[in-house]
Amino acid sequence: MKGLYSILPPFAPDYSGVCSALFDLGGLVVIHDGGGCIGNFTAYDEPRWYGSTSAVMSSGLREIDAVVGDDEKLLTKIENALTTIHPHFIALVGSPAPMVIGTDFRALGHILSQRTELPILVFDTNGLNTYDHGASDAFLELARRFVKPRLSTHEIGVNIIGLTPLDFGYGLHKERFFTLLTNAGCRIVSCWAMGSSLDEIAASAEARLNIVVSRTGLAAARFLEREQGIPFLVGLPIGSKPTEHFINDVRFLLDLDKTSGMGQPPSSFPVLDTREVLVLGEQVTANAVRNCLRLDLGFSRVTVASFFDMDPWLSEECDIRLEGEDDLITLTQRHPYSVIVGDPLYRGLTASSGKGQFIAFPHIALSSRLYWDDGPSFIGPEGAWYFQEKVRTCANGIRG
Repeated sequence: MKGLYSILPPFAPDYSGVCSALFDLGGLVVIHDGGGCIGNFTAYDEPRWYGSTSAVMSSGLREIDAVVGDDEKLLTKIENALTTIHPHFIALVGSPAPMVIGTDFRALGHILSQRTELPILVFDTNGLNTYDHGASDAFLELARRFVKPRLSTHEIGVNIIGLTPLDFGYGLHKERFFTLLTNAGCRIVSCWAMGSSLDEIAASAEARLNIVVSRTGLAAARFLEREQGIPFLVGLPIGSKPTEHFINDVRFLLDLDKTSGMGQPPSSFPVLDTREVLVLGEQVTANAVRNCLRLDLGFSRVTVASFFDMDPWLSEECDIRLEGEDDLITLTQRHPYSVIVGDPLYRGLTASSGKGQFIAFPHIALSSRLYWDDGPSFIGPEGAWYFQEKVRTCANGIRG
């Protein structure tokens, strides 16, 4: 049955995607809920929460407020919070309860903008869509509202767009990625949105290239290309040869190496291993894992499948959008996948096929704090080492 989930836990919802994208930017993020949604975000979807100073609050919506439509109580709570918090902006974020009662967030945002004279960001999220919808909307809104027109250009400047712990994890991955770029001669202008301030994001038009590291950053990158003329590159450097191609692409687009040409992976691959492989996860990351499996390990038949939205521009003909658990169960029963890569919680949906080795690759948007400290080191050549070791274990008959 489409949309029925009996084994997997709920994916991170759209409001968590918004909150994650705005987490480091010094705003006041207000989730209009009864208290449960904010607890879901802070306890299970945001590894940066503990010890942080980020201002995320619940409106404390109660049944009587919903029945009588007392929006003034919400507005008063926000105004009271501003006596002790001095944010750069206010973000109103929806949840299931205000969706049911038809809360007019646009009207509330208009009233708040008049009362506070602060930028008001409005996200009519409902908790029924997944995190990637919310994060994509948040990054696009940042591009529309805060990026200033270009005054100067950093010839080696890049922006990283779409980077949150929900996709990228939280730990050394970001630092290793930054190190690869700086060693290649790049200057990081901004990172959307782990570690950069709102002022740094506002100066994003000074960069010469946007690097999109998850599908959530794609809408913002397309907007900045259209409005600011900044080209973008989509991908992640996972594995040895893919990292070489990725760095060559970056250097070529920044005119740091005009003679090498684009380092795109070849359109055909050496047929070294014809076993079928399935990669489950966020589209950009899964595509990067596919490149690693192809270029470093020689797998020629690799399919990407995802429960999250997939952009056709980034998809291959064999790729599959999954609508429910039954889709994955049926897929793995019909195809003889020798290797399946994905979050450990997907294992329960693939075991019944009796085929293939499962390689754990945690995705925080699904398994949350269960594995957010246990993910492999995958940026750069270390990604190839990880998968090579797991495939070697598979060849020796040991299930991973």
